[in-house]
Amino acid sequence: MAAKKIQTEIKYLIDTYGLRAALTTTQNSVRSAVINAIESGEMLIIKSVSKELKENDPEVYAEMQAISYKKYASIDLGANKAAAAMVEAHGGSKLFGVTPPLDRFRALAVARLHKLVLVSDGKALKDCQSVAVKCHLPAGCVIGIAAV
Repeated sequence: MAAKKIQTEIKYLIDTYGLRAALTTTQNSVRSAVINAIESGEMLIIKSVSKELKENDPEVYAEMQAISYKKYASIDLGANKAAAAMVEAHGGSKLFGVTPPLDRFRALAVARLHKLVLVSDGKALKDCQSVAVKCHLPAGCVIGIAAV
């Protein structure tokens, strides 16, 4: 008799910055929590993360490849439209460099469309939190890796 796989509720979506930070942190508890969340199906990875890490950080990419049972969320047309709406709601001007990079808006849009919490780190985390406040998104829709 085969063992039944327990269906885990998906709660999180992690971006490049969050995954890189989680895999390179010296805090084993944080690293383990993120890896366990990915392997259990509780956390999705943004599809573009794999390509970005492969091109820019081969060591972290190799560590990511060692994680079993990864599931991805892609940035589709709906996410791009939602990201564009968030850029409008956020305000600011690209001309003066006030608006955070578009990948922050896309990551938030994918998370919101899937009703997930975005996990990020560093400047990207601060940018996403700022966007969430300015776009009146629910509190706690963006968290750091230590909160997983």
